[in-house]
Amino acid sequence: MTTALISLGANTPDKHATLTDTIERIKELAQVTALTPVYETPAEGSIAAAPYANALLQISTNIDYHTLHDTFKEWEQAAGRTRESKLQGIIPLDIDIIMWDGNILKERDMQMAYMQEGLQLLTHI
Repeated sequence: MTTALISLGANTPDKHATLTDTIERIKELAQVTALTPVYETPAEGSIAAAPYANALLQISTNIDYHTLHDTFKEWEQAAGRTRESKLQGIIPLDIDIIMWDGNILKERDMQMAYMQEGLQLLTHI
């Protein structure tokens, strides 16, 4: 089994419901071993955007990285995420694999305030 840290984010009006639904979908794919509540943070970065709803999950899975990554990207697209929406600062759903089997894959994300807040809220279940 592989352990992964997954970051969820969205900044559209239905962001809380989107993340809650996404968490349930992830629970169907993998064992969730730690989870944050959905929490809000201001947008970070160079593009002005609405505040985000965020959540972190730690999962244990037998799914390989590429399959899981591709599945998450399909979910993002199905939620309405496009290159154009990203450029406009509109993120219907963002799912990132931050850590995989103890290795940090997204060092920049680990330094962001939303991630630091989430790591403090992460509770093992």
